[in-house]
Amino acid sequence: MGVLQEFERRLEGAVEGFFARIFRSGVQPVELAKAVQRYGEDRQHVTESGVVVPNVYRVTVSGKDHERLAGYGTSLPRELAEVVVRTADERGWTLRGPARVRIETDEQLRLGRFRLAGRVEVVEGTRRAAAPARQPEPAAAARPAPAPLAADTRAPIDQTQVVGAVPTSGLSLVIRSGESSGTRVPVNGTRLTAGRSSSCDLVVDDSTVSREHAAFVRRGEAWWVVDLGSTNGTKVNGARAAEHPIGPGDRIQLGDAVVELVRS
Repeated sequence: MGVLQEFERRLEGAVEGFFARIFRSGVQPVELAKAVQRYGEDRQHVTESGVVVPNVYRVTVSGKDHERLAGYGTSLPRELAEVVVRTADERGWTLRGPARVRIETDEQLRLGRFRLAGRVEVVEGTRRAAAPARQPEPAAAARPAPAPLAADTRAPIDQTQVVGAVPTSGLSLVIRSGESSGTRVPVNGTRLTAGRSSSCDLVVDDSTVSREHAAFVRRGEAWWVVDLGSTNGTKVNGARAAEHPIGPGDRIQLGDAVVELVRS
């Protein structure tokens, strides 16, 4: 599956079914993903260490588009950063640092228009100079308490998201029953689907399983299974669940088929 198709499917998983109704005009998320890919393609720089492309991006949209996109929260800038990393990996490009994406608003922009700016930001290991010998402090000297870090009060979608590499979880899904028993797929990225359809990441050949039966979605550091309106439902360790957090050893029942989440 291509980078853009994965981007759309993972982003749909962040807010199942909602944005299909409201995105009838204005900037589409996949437009931004395509623009990020084109930006890297157009700004390749050949060096001794390989073809270097920008790794830091600023996306600017209109106020109305910002309102429409805000429901994605941090998912949109993070997924765009993953597009940068995945595209670079697929095309053999070099990133000089982690991918960083920030979304901003400009009220001067019209609905459906956006600006994209990028740059190469080199991140290397820093060398520390030898510290001078410390002088003993008076016994009565008191250390001032460190100032608390200021909270990021910006809307989630406006917070810069950083992706250093394609996320991997060290987990796999294994089918434990039926004709597909033994089939294993790694649980990577932020979303994958299971069902009878050949377009699913985990194809389960069982008549009780819907074509797109369930999605496995990363939320923060945890993984959840989300039923996609299947005919025969989804269970976690025997209990019916529309959505439920899962961990290694949990058994997820899709119709009559059993899938287990295991450590790779």
